[in-house]
Amino acid sequence: MSDKYMDNKELGLILSRTYLAFKRAATRQMSSFGLTPEQFSVLSELSKTEGVSQKRLAELTERDQTTVGKILDKLIKKELVSRSADPSDRRAVRLIITRKGLDLHAQIWPELEQLENQTYKGLKESEVESFIHILNKMYDNLS
Repeated sequence: MSDKYMDNKELGLILSRTYLAFKRAATRQMSSFGLTPEQFSVLSELSKTEGVSQKRLAELTERDQTTVGKILDKLIKKELVSRSADPSDRRAVRLIITRKGLDLHAQIWPELEQLENQTYKGLKESEVESFIHILNKMYDNLS
């Protein structure tokens, strides 16, 4: 790390710069699979919480419903996600990851783990755990 970064203690800049660098690397990895990081995050959440509403999915991914709707339209067109009627409320729609979506998620996940490992290179496991804990605490403080 160069000295110019050591003097900068502006949290917003540090977080933004790091996020953008990580997102660029993730975008490069996912482009070969035909997905964006935003699409993958929605797909990943659906792999854990199948049958959720669009509203709940927006909450889980920290996005507005309109943005999630646009992402879902693209994932549905790619046959990675489907919409189905909620059996308990015909007006409600449930989102379900398809077999194709699950298979693609399983292909991409190991590559993202490699990217995370690259990101944490040179850090001890305890430092990574502390870092994640601190970031979550900061998020809670702002939420």
